[in-house]
Amino acid sequence: MSSSNNLVSARRPKGVKARRKSHLKLTFPKLSGPNRSWSPNTLRTRLVLNYKHIPYTQSYLSYTHISPILRSFNLAPLSNGPVPYTLPAIIHAPSLPSETGHALNDSWPIAQHLERTFPAPEYPSIFPTPASYPLAVAVQKILANVMVKGMSLHIPKVPNILEPSCAEYFHRTRAVRFGKSLPDFAARGPDLERVWADIEAEFETLAAMLRGAQAMQAKTGPFFEGDKLGYADLVVVAWLGWYFRNDRADWERLVKVGKEADEDAAAAENGPILFKPM
Repeated sequence: MSSSNNLVSARRPKGVKARRKSHLKLTFPKLSGPNRSWSPNTLRTRLVLNYKHIPYTQSYLSYTHISPILRSFNLAPLSNGPVPYTLPAIIHAPSLPSETGHALNDSWPIAQHLERTFPAPEYPSIFPTPASYPLAVAVQKILANVMVKGMSLHIPKVPNILEPSCAEYFHRTRAVRFGKSLPDFAARGPDLERVWADIEAEFETLAAMLRGAQAMQAKTGPFFEGDKLGYADLVVVAWLGWYFRNDRADWERLVKVGKEADEDAAAAENGPILFKPM
């Protein structure tokens, strides 16, 4: 799905020597108010850019402008459904073909492209070990399950953080997608608790992965690969950022997943608390 409409362009900060392959643009969906960046997809791209210290500029688009603008770059649709064009998208003339307006969309291809175009050691790697790539694939699969299983929880709340014209577009396109209005699609009562049970089961798996296998030595850092941050970690942070923006109560419930096991592990091994509320 899309988030705040934003197009990013890399540029060189004042006082920093010119690096090859600079000038990158990023695009997000448009929100009203201070919480303009919220989508788990666009947030992960922004996190990659920030972590790798890639200078960029960004722009925000209304939902109704996403499709025509991405079409103007000759980008292929990501699906055949009612929302075929989504963000994030980047523009980077030195590394992307002119046939697509030097543009690329979809957060996963963008992450891989940025890793190739801005490689280590000059830029921090988001795939620091041979295990980083398959780990990122596994984490994204788990969160894709959360998306599918939790749609009736989180999707109906999205219009609440959109500007009026975007909220109307979101209601209309998702009603086509789900075959009913978002209020009717929203889970309630026992159905809501079943949805939460499914979501929490998936996040228990992530918490266990962060905790590490019991047979192994205690981890030396808070990330999936111990003290090495990778793309898998950024994906989880982006997802939690979405919940934080979308519904604070949902976020507070989610970050408690695995807390009891984490506290036991911390007491035994002086390890970190996973998903600890701030």
